[in-house]
Amino acid sequence: MPREWVAFLLLVGTIVGAGMFAVPFVFQGAGFLTGVFVLIGLATAATCIHLAYAEVVVVTPEAHRLPGYVRGYLGRSLGILSSASYLFGLSGSLLAYVVLGGAFLGDLLRWLVPSLPSTAGYVAFYLFGVAVIARGIRFEGVANAVLTIALVLALVGLAFTLVPEISSANLHSSFQASRLFVPYGVILFALAGAAIIPDMRRVLGTGAPRRLRNLVLLGTVTAAVLYGLFALAVVGAMGGGTTPDAISGLAERFGDSYRVAGALIGFLATITSFITLGVVLEGTFRYDFGFRREAAWLATAIIPGLLILAGFHDFIAIVSVVGAVAIGFDSMLILALYGVLRSRGRPKVVSLPATACFFLAAVFGLGIIYELFRLFSQ
Repeated sequence: MPREWVAFLLLVGTIVGAGMFAVPFVFQGAGFLTGVFVLIGLATAATCIHLAYAEVVVVTPEAHRLPGYVRGYLGRSLGILSSASYLFGLSGSLLAYVVLGGAFLGDLLRWLVPSLPSTAGYVAFYLFGVAVIARGIRFEGVANAVLTIALVLALVGLAFTLVPEISSANLHSSFQASRLFVPYGVILFALAGAAIIPDMRRVLGTGAPRRLRNLVLLGTVTAAVLYGLFALAVVGAMGGGTTPDAISGLAERFGDSYRVAGALIGFLATITSFITLGVVLEGTFRYDFGFRREAAWLATAIIPGLLILAGFHDFIAIVSVVGAVAIGFDSMLILALYGVLRSRGRPKVVSLPATACFFLAAVFGLGIIYELFRLFSQ
């Protein structure tokens, strides 16, 4: 498979993950038009963040993850904060994928073998994911590419089967500015893909800034379009019956065939993201914390397992907090890194105006404040 396809599918497979299944639910909660507005706005913001991070990756000769770049360009103190935020975000993301992906895989396995216990899906998902991560980036890139192609085809197929069920009454809602932050954390989480960009560059080679830019742009937009299509199909068909995981509501209304198809799509979406972000977390332990490869893999494997055992199972709460707080803070750091590099010379990947960077940083800051206030006021 050509390197460009592998790199493109790495990004799409990373972005299109567990967050996708929460998007219809928050669209319904905010009002469909409000959700569309937030999706377009955050897709634009995510594209800017991904391109800015690509600039950092291309300009810096050493291999790092975000905490290493922050420590190198912004100082040790921010580097420590970045490490904490990055580990929290990646760990929370892996947890979300195990929570949702394990449930989907469990549905598939019990469809084949009804006597299997409910925990079988979580165990199988977790073991498969950490086994692929152990094989390294080359194997992971090919495995992700195959799984992502299957995911996109299955997702588009499911959406089109729902077209005859779409009711305009379910989509008719006025824009409500007061509801803008309702879908914010979930959609920001769902669009996050910056973490895999250093691996995209490794796949493409060190001399390809223009190819990297084009693939980052195409991959982010592709993921956003898939989310919009999925939300349109599910909310249009289900309306107020849209469930937090999207699929269970479809199965209850339209039959078990949707449960099986949805479980397959859910497994493909979550396992691709689990694998790619697992490789990112392993790389963080190796390149930024100095772990040996075996120790880095072990630490990566242990973290989501411990969080599951600790009782963190609320999918919507996980993706909302991780999206608004960790990904929001990481995005602000990426903008700061980009500002430093832009002041030192002509950008190689993208030229973002300073006003746009300040505006995006302010939005992410407000998102963090809102989510923390909402979390602690419950």
